[in-house]
Amino acid sequence: MKPIRVHQNKTSCSIRWTYKDERYSLTWGNYSNAEDRARLEICARQIYVDCLAGEFDSTLQRYRYWLIGAIAPSSSGNGNGNGNGNGKTHKESEPVKPSLVFLLEQRLEDNYNSADQSLLYLLKRYEIPIDSKEEAQRLMTWMKTRGNKATTLKRYLAIMQILRRDLFGEIKVRREERPSPKPLTQVEVQQFLLELEENQYYRHYLDFFILLFNTGMRLSEAIGLRWQDCDLKAKEIQVYETLSRTKGNPAKRQRKTTKTGKYRIVPMNNKVHSMLLKRSQSKQGELIFYSPKGLTLNDHMINQRCWSKTLEQLGIPHRPLRITRTTFASHCVSSGIDPVDVARITGHDVRILYEHYLGSVVRRPKLPEL
Repeated sequence: MKPIRVHQNKTSCSIRWTYKDERYSLTWGNYSNAEDRARLEICARQIYVDCLAGEFDSTLQRYRYWLIGAIAPSSSGNGNGNGNGNGKTHKESEPVKPSLVFLLEQRLEDNYNSADQSLLYLLKRYEIPIDSKEEAQRLMTWMKTRGNKATTLKRYLAIMQILRRDLFGEIKVRREERPSPKPLTQVEVQQFLLELEENQYYRHYLDFFILLFNTGMRLSEAIGLRWQDCDLKAKEIQVYETLSRTKGNPAKRQRKTTKTGKYRIVPMNNKVHSMLLKRSQSKQGELIFYSPKGLTLNDHMINQRCWSKTLEQLGIPHRPLRITRTTFASHCVSSGIDPVDVARITGHDVRILYEHYLGSVVRRPKLPEL
């Protein structure tokens, strides 16, 4: 492992390092301030020593405490952060721990995340200091009363458990069981596609939805699909990358591996093959699908305008756009395809396919009359 060096990150001091194949970064103070630079250099040396000794704190809390002058527990016992200046040891005096808001702001400086930003907004609205387990529980109750879903609360809780496990470590969020959105029936799918075909504004997205309904591809996979990934002779689509939104800038996309990091082959049915064959005769670029202005597709815009409004016009109950994937998987199972083969096509774990995607298959089993 190489020694960790302090470098400038805009106006701040920053350090970056890799430990056990995981990348870390820590931002602190003002680069123009010599004392801030020196303090982060000392912290960088301590991190380096901890990594070599196998005593590295992956939450970075110990180092953040030390940087702000709080007493932080030190596993190395070499005097860095154990003393408090009056002869007392850490065992005799509890550390003055930074606020949850401060820790979250530091975490956002190191790596922007929309969930962190939303949580920070809530904490600032709450205003009450969180310095006990009782206050931590009251905060969770308050966030629930604001209408946050259980999945959102679990995500917020996971962040706060990383920052202050002493306060939030024992708290749990129970996820309420609710029926999953029902997949579209074959009739509803045909109604939707026909409506797009006859709509002068949304006709442009007809082929995109034909692909979604007939392959079960994720939105980011379909948006990033390139001609080089399609074998029209073998009637196969190779799926190994996505064109995903970037953190902090949803309008900008970048190529990433699939959600599971695995490569898979999706067979084309006749409808998809005919559609791609026709589009291949007038290729516009590397991607198969573009917006009417020749830009990368924006799934938010498609969802809010094309998808939602078309469902409303047809009188079809609203579902999230990703229901196209569930619809494909459900119809495959309903037609007699082995769920293991369906999971191989869609890229699901078989257990996840059963638990989350096939809770309401299109064709239900006919029970015996006893």
